[in-house]
Amino acid sequence: MRLILVEHGGERVFGDSAVFAARSPEWAENTFQGAGIAKLSVIAARLLDESDGRFQWNYEFAPFGPDERGGYDVFMCAEDLDEAPPQCFREIPSVLCRCFYMGFVFCLKPVIPLDPRKRAAKAEKRTEPPNEAPDMAGAKTG
Repeated sequence: MRLILVEHGGERVFGDSAVFAARSPEWAENTFQGAGIAKLSVIAARLLDESDGRFQWNYEFAPFGPDERGGYDVFMCAEDLDEAPPQCFREIPSVLCRCFYMGFVFCLKPVIPLDPRKRAAKAEKRTEPPNEAPDMAGAKTG
């Protein structure tokens, strides 16, 4: 199975699984075992992001994508185009005419835990009493 990932709401093809997943044992195993489109879409999005240096993101598949969150629209090539060269799917019109819309993959930034030392410093600051400034409301000025 060959998937094309397109910028959601945009006009840019981000990736073709024939290119970014070609050497992935995980992709080969899952396509050979006939994994569902949801699982393959998530794997494709993760492999594409990792090929671009984005690691440990979280991914979720949905039938349609909303406007407010980032992610990829997923298109599946027709079987007779599985062997077509990647240049065939570089432009949005060719993807829309030759592929089937399958769904959307949400790309959620990783939650990075705070460094334990920073967490301890924040906890110490919370336990200190606030600085008490003298009440100037009733003071007389000269």
